[in-house]
Amino acid sequence: MSESPWRAGITAEDYERHMAGTGQPRANADLLAELFRERPPARGAAVLFAGAGTGQIFDDFPVEMLEPYRVTCTDINADFLRRLAARLPCATAVDDIECPTLTGPFELAIVILVLEHVDWRRAVGGLCGIARRVFVVIQQNPEGLAPRALGGTMSLVNSRLLRADELIGKFETQGLQLVRTSTRAVRDGKSMVGLEFARSATAL
Repeated sequence: MSESPWRAGITAEDYERHMAGTGQPRANADLLAELFRERPPARGAAVLFAGAGTGQIFDDFPVEMLEPYRVTCTDINADFLRRLAARLPCATAVDDIECPTLTGPFELAIVILVLEHVDWRRAVGGLCGIARRVFVVIQQNPEGLAPRALGGTMSLVNSRLLRADELIGKFETQGLQLVRTSTRAVRDGKSMVGLEFARSATAL
């Protein structure tokens, strides 16, 4: 298996510059805030942000919403986590979402624009083994949208957009059902789609 460019090749500066230009962090923060308003975990619950990156989303998310919880943020890149820690005081751990070493259990795992960049089937299997609920944000593009070349170290990115039906099917094989969907429009006709999965005992 080749080494992921996310481990060391992509710089935090290039990543944050690219994301800021897309307008996606604000939309994703809004989806996340909606989740914590409408379906908050129990007070004191363990919450995992897997593949949390630099924590750029927390610039637009009201972090006080996380105060009642035991939050852990993981990423494959230690430099990203150091930048995240300056934004959100929480436990951090270098971990690979495809083969996580954390065992949980977590009441809620949150995965925002990560599955497009990894072996997503392996990642989903790992998440479902340690979390009762999983909230995923994926990107959907309008048909025919031509990809743009990425600058700097972001040119190392090799991603693939996911089909929602395939993702839902994989979660179902792991015993988690889709219980809620929410969408935010961003630039170039793209959409950020939030999908919440839960075991039957917590399904709406």
